Amino acid sequence: MNVLSSQQIITTFHQYLQSLHLSISTSRALMAYAAGSAITVGVALVVELVIILHGLPRGRAQGARQPLPATPRVSVIVPTYREGERALRAVRSLLNQDYPRGLYEIIIAAEADDPTVDGVLRALGLRKVNGSEATVDGVRVRLSLGDGMTRGKPAALNRAESMATGDIIGVLDADGVAPPDAISRAVSALASGYSAAQLPREVALPPEARRTFAGAHMRAQAAEMRLYNQFLAPALMGFTGSAWITGSGYFVRREDLEAVGLWTPWAPTEDLDLSAKLLSRDMKVAFLSGSPVVEEPLTSIRAVIRQKERWVRGSMLATFTALRGVRRTWPLLLFLIMPAWGYLITPWLGMLAVARLHPELLTWTLAWSAVWLVPSAAYYIIAVAKAGKAVRPLPAAIALYLLAGLVALPKMAFRRYEWRGSRS
Repeated sequence: MNVLSSQQIITTFHQYLQSLHLSISTSRALMAYAAGSAITVGVALVVELVIILHGLPRGRAQGARQPLPATPRVSVIVPTYREGERALRAVRSLLNQDYPRGLYEIIIAAEADDPTVDGVLRALGLRKVNGSEATVDGVRVRLSLGDGMTRGKPAALNRAESMATGDIIGVLDADGVAPPDAISRAVSALASGYSAAQLPREVALPPEARRTFAGAHMRAQAAEMRLYNQFLAPALMGFTGSAWITGSGYFVRREDLEAVGLWTPWAPTEDLDLSAKLLSRDMKVAFLSGSPVVEEPLTSIRAVIRQKERWVRGSMLATFTALRGVRRTWPLLLFLIMPAWGYLITPWLGMLAVARLHPELLTWTLAWSAVWLVPSAAYYIIAVAKAGKAVRPLPAAIALYLLAGLVALPKMAFRRYEWRGSRS
């Protein structure tokens, strides 16, 4: 039996496509998509660049409906699933805060079927029973244990919030290490009128990831964090008086959190969804300068793509939430287009594959490529100039988003609300 050559396979495939007689209407639809997606991404990038380069201060924190106590109580939730010793490290960083120990508590939000949390609970003197508590170094530590019926980080956060006693609710992911002044800095910002406060975040790269090709996906994660800290958040703060919440290392006034309905249980990106809900009510999010929350990178490319895929889906769904208050959330909508590259541009690969059959489609698609490639190149050059060499791996991050987009597109049709942890 003869084995077909690659050229024969390609020829056969093209003949098959030709036999389908791609209709003129289909070709026009593809051309319209090429133009529409290019314009959407291109315009968003241009407006972002205008905001970043020439944004004028036009927003400020609003006066809170109810002033906080002079020394408010704070509840910090640590959601964890299969994080093991990382969760213990996160809790210990919270035990080392400079805030008065009697005024804050730590709530570990775990799942009953997580065997990696057992050692963490033993080290803290907790039993694996919902509501178990202990005093560790003068700080009250409590356990919110899920029953496995409702999974996902937002559900775990809502469950833990229901047992919290604080005027302020904080969230620190189990892979993060909070600086000693995290709570005190957040309390100061919220007391000034902000509804939420986001600490900067930083990815701590292992030595082997700093130079090698195999560590490119880890450097890409660090570049994204750096981009937000040095580039995007300051631009948004200067233009609108508000940044957005990025999932870990943030604090929210409990009154405002409950006013917007807590975390949406089905949201794949509960942080963006919460940001959209807060901003739509003119509730501002402060971005805090100073020491960052330090996190470990995801070391597996598969885990990174799984994370980005969830972010792509979550960005799409959060966009619908933001549209309800578009008068106040439009800057966030523009910046949400960044992860949208994964689903706006990915289909171009398919269009180029069939464009050989329709020369006008090939010309049209390539022509519109300049509409988003030129501002993308300008964006990258300016980002490197403003945020430094650490953001150079951004093209690797974009490539990962493109791959994630291929996975996200079918999931939007069949499993749009799926929530799976990056490390699980």
